[in-house]
Amino acid sequence: MSFNNGKFKYLIQVRISGSVELVEDINLKKEIVQAREFMKPWVEQWGYDFWAVYRMKNGRAAVWTMGTNFAPKTFIEL
Repeated sequence: MSFNNGKFKYLIQVRISGSVELVEDINLKKEIVQAREFMKPWVEQWGYDFWAVYRMKNGRAAVWTMGTNFAPKTFIEL
């Protein structure tokens, strides 16, 4: 996965890698929706089965910029 700041000229990315597993826990989905008001209309319209929850294991991340593109990467364990 890669997340960036959306500023191409000053691009900063966080690159994350690891293994993911599907989590089929309805109580966890309800807890997630309860904490995120914007998701409630989606669940009301389509139910809980229309989206998936994944858990990452053995994750690690590195920050990347155009200036550090060729430098050795420093990873942190997540």
